[in-house]
Amino acid sequence: MAKADLLSIVEAAYRVDLEDAAWLAGLAEAVLPHLDDGFGVAAFEFYRPGDGLPEVVQRCRLGIPEKLAAIYPTIFQTMDPEIRQRPFRMGPCITGSQMMGMRRGFLDEPHMKQYAQKFGMYDSFWITAAEPSGRGCGFHAGRARLTRASAAQVQQWGRVAAHLSTAVRLRHALKGLPPGRARTDPEAIFDPSGKLHDATGEARSEHARDLLRHAVLMLEKSRGPLRAKDPEKSLAIRKALVAGRWSLVDQIEQNGERYIIARQNEPTAPGPALLSKREKEIVGYAQLGHHDKLIAYELGIAPSTVRVLLGRAKVKLGVRSRKELLEVCRGAARAKAD
Repeated sequence: MAKADLLSIVEAAYRVDLEDAAWLAGLAEAVLPHLDDGFGVAAFEFYRPGDGLPEVVQRCRLGIPEKLAAIYPTIFQTMDPEIRQRPFRMGPCITGSQMMGMRRGFLDEPHMKQYAQKFGMYDSFWITAAEPSGRGCGFHAGRARLTRASAAQVQQWGRVAAHLSTAVRLRHALKGLPPGRARTDPEAIFDPSGKLHDATGEARSEHARDLLRHAVLMLEKSRGPLRAKDPEKSLAIRKALVAGRWSLVDQIEQNGERYIIARQNEPTAPGPALLSKREKEIVGYAQLGHHDKLIAYELGIAPSTVRVLLGRAKVKLGVRSRKELLEVCRGAARAKAD
């Protein structure tokens, strides 16, 4: 391809067989052309239990000037803990000034003046790929001027983040399998034409096979001429999950033949006992600041289904608004943790 595109990041995310450090470094390389504003990019994988501070599992810095890189840990460790949590609550794509709820006033923020502005960094761009279990990865890149994430950026990076968090979950699921099983126990195997070669478990039903076949064809379409002709549409048709259950990943055989395999990769989310499993998942994504259309993309279901399930959750918990619903669920999570 003539230039890097956002699908390159998605493809790097689904290289699930790589060792941890190589996987994160590959993501940083794929993200760098899109976020670098002269300050490089910091990539990190995290685990955030409940509503607490995230624990960085691994990190990678690419293209960050040496003197700035030396104080990067200090910049984040000395932030107010409440502020450090904001990227994980306010959606997958946001700038530092937006996160702080101000524009020009951000230039006078003491922490920024003390650390970042001496390097010419006056704002920052955050991509936070989180999911309800608490696992995820993210990217931070400095900006030379005050910046606001546009609606188009929020939509595009939200879709990329959906794949990133899904890939993180899949990688950790595969780590827990016995040796060899990760490659031999998918629920369905297709070739790139959409022909089914094998199916087990829930993938055996006719409805499931039709859903998976369509997703395989959309995956292949996203990789074709559409990728250069209409990158936004190419990303839009490649949902992060199929029917809230399956991730599609490539498998290359020794003879070079490529297959697309469907692996079970359902998200898990804590929540009040009154809620169904799917209602907990949707509320879990909503607590991360994700809107209905993004949640639908993340789960591979219709936006109308998201709205219906959120409505049912409100009725079950006796609340009227989305805000009240999230407050009740957060309160229940804190009570359980105590």
